[in-house]
Amino acid sequence: MFKKFLFGIFLLVGTTTVFSQKTLDVLLKTLDQDVAKEDFYTKKKQHEIHAVLQQLNSTNDNEKNYKIYHTLSRSYEVFIADSAEYYTKKSLETAQLLNNQSYSAESKIQLARIKAKAGMFPVSLDILKTIDKKILTQNQLVDYYKAYIEVYIYWIEYQDGHDMEEIIKKKNAVQDTLLAILPKNGYEYVINYGTKNIELNNYNLAEKELLKGFQYVKPDTREFSILNSILAYLYEKKNNVEKQKEYLAKSALSDIHAAVKENISLRSLSILLFDDNDISRANFYIKRSLEDANFYNARLRNIQIARVLPIIDKAYQIDRENQQKKLRILFITASILSLVLFIAVILIIKQNKKVLKAQKKLTETNEKLNILNDELKEASLRQIETNHSLAEANHLKEQYIKSFLEICTEYIDRLAHFKGIVNRKIKTGQTAEILKMTTSSQDNTKELKELYSNFDRAFLKIYPNFVEQINELLRPEERYLINDSQTLNQELRVFALIKLGVTNNNQIATFLHYTLRTIYNYRSKVKSKAIHSDESFEIKVQNLGNFSDQV
Repeated sequence: MFKKFLFGIFLLVGTTTVFSQKTLDVLLKTLDQDVAKEDFYTKKKQHEIHAVLQQLNSTNDNEKNYKIYHTLSRSYEVFIADSAEYYTKKSLETAQLLNNQSYSAESKIQLARIKAKAGMFPVSLDILKTIDKKILTQNQLVDYYKAYIEVYIYWIEYQDGHDMEEIIKKKNAVQDTLLAILPKNGYEYVINYGTKNIELNNYNLAEKELLKGFQYVKPDTREFSILNSILAYLYEKKNNVEKQKEYLAKSALSDIHAAVKENISLRSLSILLFDDNDISRANFYIKRSLEDANFYNARLRNIQIARVLPIIDKAYQIDRENQQKKLRILFITASILSLVLFIAVILIIKQNKKVLKAQKKLTETNEKLNILNDELKEASLRQIETNHSLAEANHLKEQYIKSFLEICTEYIDRLAHFKGIVNRKIKTGQTAEILKMTTSSQDNTKELKELYSNFDRAFLKIYPNFVEQINELLRPEERYLINDSQTLNQELRVFALIKLGVTNNNQIATFLHYTLRTIYNYRSKVKSKAIHSDESFEIKVQNLGNFSDQV
């Protein structure tokens, strides 16, 4: 059970790590794109400031001018240090002209913050000491203590780990004072209380408190950047480097979108990436940080970047040299492989020519064989047709012979029966009866009917589909009715003889005991019913009833 529990813990941690890495990869790719187009956000910021500057030309009212100067000071505060200081001093001069102590205090607080960002910490503290706390409003008092904290924080950054105990002590004291007057449901309380608990090693409490802060800030703002950078500081203390990089990346993205040139997150992230051997990206970020510091034009950030830039840049140059060496090796290898490939291609071409010659001869031989095969196929087809014709002829002959034997047998039996009757009549002297039997026309008619009936039956047995096939040659309205009586009418009997090859009218008339005129009329009448009543009709009739139809 305990093993399963451990496995579940490891699986959960592994899944969380993979997910966190994917999130970081997406953030870094987005950051790469946004760092590359940082100028777009810079121009957007400049356009916004220009819109405020235009308001100065439209009024001579010192009250309005103060507010414009103060707005410009706040806009330039993390954008351009010189301009921020200039407009802060202009706001202070205007406040003094107005003899407004509140405005003066507000401007001094702002000036102290700007001096701190420039690395002039004692000057900042001196400015703050000149402010009478009693005249400050609640919001101004908060800004006053925040300014003190910022001075100490920038001073701690500048010291870079040296002689910081006294500064930290003073910062913590001011921070406690600030926390005491801040409402607990706001951004300022969250970041100060969270920072305090980080320094007290209360990491879980700090994390819980800081994550609440996102409900009080909007993305792409300075406040959003600060909150993410403090969370990165928390995860640094917790030795969670992936989370630290993730929140630094979020902070850096927010700084870029808000055109914050006085930033630290991108520089910090570049150092972590350098430690992870992502040298190219680290070099890209640190140089962009240097550009931001130069644009902002404040000594503190330049000093901080100057401490790490040479290290990263040197590693980058070494990495580039290594990459170039690899490229040279790859180029030489590729050249050798290309030469080998070229020789191989020449050999293959020569071999292909030989193969093509052999294939050509083989093709010619195959063509000759194909011609012979075609001739053999034709001969085989002709042989099959001949065999089929012979089989059909043999079958017809068998049918003819069978029918002939049946008719002959019947007539032999009838002749024997007639002979017996004649013998009996002669013995009894009934010659008159014999004479009557031999001269009766009725008996001949009966014999003819039987002959025609036998003929019809024998013919339809050999060609059972004769009537259907001859109907196919006639127009639909002229077709003969098909019955099961196994008899043919006079017209069909005439064409049955034609089918058997008896085409002479005299022969047909003799067999059917019709006049030549009658035979001619029958033939003409049936031909007039044909779909194509030409001379080929009787030829088509002769070709009816092949062997396959009978089978």
